[in-house]
Amino acid sequence: MQKDYRLDLKKTHPVRGIIQIGIGKLITQHSDSEKKIIEDATYVLSMVTGQKPKIVKAKKSISGFKLRQGMPVAVLVTLRKKRLLDFIKRLIIYALPRTKDFYGLNKNNFDNKGNINLGLKDLNVFPEIVSDKIKYSFGAHINLVGSGKTKEDNIKMWQELGFPVSKK
Repeated sequence: MQKDYRLDLKKTHPVRGIIQIGIGKLITQHSDSEKKIIEDATYVLSMVTGQKPKIVKAKKSISGFKLRQGMPVAVLVTLRKKRLLDFIKRLIIYALPRTKDFYGLNKNNFDNKGNINLGLKDLNVFPEIVSDKIKYSFGAHINLVGSGKTKEDNIKMWQELGFPVSKK
């Protein structure tokens, strides 16, 4: 991080971060090792975020995706306050520089409110993950929400936190 960024409610600040690993496709392909997949995904996400993830189950069956009601689809963590700031710090310092072909966040990574949405193809870029214990490789979707009223306020806040934003 460029500055010591403290939570000041007058300034725009990060509100929450949602990190999700989708496991539905793996479970439909390897239905015999469902427990091992869930265990690995839970272990990986808890090591990265420092919090126990919630297992999200399918609400209804969809035959085209070979999905049954109640089948685990994802593991998900919602981070707030100090844990969120710690995760953002590790994301900026360790994970993003190690990511292959990462040249900064472009305009497609921001929604109309200025929140960040990005995906990582592999979570092994985080140093906390010991790849010897994990049989499967997982990617993750990361959603970071800011408290700014406009898109420009939030993008400025993310830049102050140290996120590399490309000019493209």
